[in-house]
Amino acid sequence: MTSSKLFVFMLSVCALFGLLLVSVNADAAYVQKKKKSQQAQTQQESKPSSTASDYARRVAQACVSGKWEQQPCLKAVSENNLVMAANYIEALEKSGRKSHGEMVKQKCAASTAATKGEYPASAMRSAYVECVNFIVDTANATGKIPDQSQYQLLVGAVQCLDKSAYCSAIEQALGKYK
Repeated sequence: MTSSKLFVFMLSVCALFGLLLVSVNADAAYVQKKKKSQQAQTQQESKPSSTASDYARRVAQACVSGKWEQQPCLKAVSENNLVMAANYIEALEKSGRKSHGEMVKQKCAASTAATKGEYPASAMRSAYVECVNFIVDTANATGKIPDQSQYQLLVGAVQCLDKSAYCSAIEQALGKYK
């Protein structure tokens, strides 16, 4: 191998090594930026909205300590559902999913009934379950989700109406809103 060929070969190796080094640094910077973005998003998602906090307070005051089947509790959960569903329907409609919004309105209407009158806890539980299940189906179909904190209040109410072992943990978490 002549010295000029050896020089070109070494120059090529150095260039390749430099390119690899730049690529690795760029990849590392991208990964770092992506991690920071995901952490910020997770922190933002973990904080309940002010609306959800207001309803969590109402639900905590009306329901905690085993009062899940009483009318004030059912009313507080139904009020939460009314606002959650209305906001979700609006978001679906704004994203061009009006038919999905109409179905949410139909499937979750009964879960808001306790805002207007008194109903048996078993009937409200059934209405809550129908709403929960349909929201899951809608979210899977559209990629749009409702306010997760308000949705968790609804799921928590179902768990406690079912006398689930998780209810004590749900009540404990709601206790900070009392």
